[in-house]
Amino acid sequence: MIQSKDFLMRLLKDLAALLNKAIGSFPDNNLGITQADIDLQIYTATGLSKEDFLTLDDAGLEQAINQYDAQGSLLLIDFLANLFYYQYQQTGQKDLLTKAQTFYQRYQQQSSTFSMVYFQRIQQL
Repeated sequence: MIQSKDFLMRLLKDLAALLNKAIGSFPDNNLGITQADIDLQIYTATGLSKEDFLTLDDAGLEQAINQYDAQGSLLLIDFLANLFYYQYQQTGQKDLLTKAQTFYQRYQQQSSTFSMVYFQRIQQL
């Protein structure tokens, strides 16, 4: 696992942005983003695979979030929201959409920012 907090924060921010682009209404591979790119970024930033995050229960997700300081946990919450929403788009599982909504709401509350994109995703449920 990476030890430098600044480097880790940058990786988490890049990962959230990468997932946001993948979620958008772009044609497949128009941005050159592949599932392997996303999986590699997730593992590099967190030391866990995408499947690890998808199988964690609420307590496990909280434990993963609590490993980081305030800034890092906010980035991880943003990442998790995007990850669950992205996986919902791929699989159509409603429980992933519910998790995405929860993390988007939490991100907006803790960051004190408003994002119309996130608001629209929250309203999808």
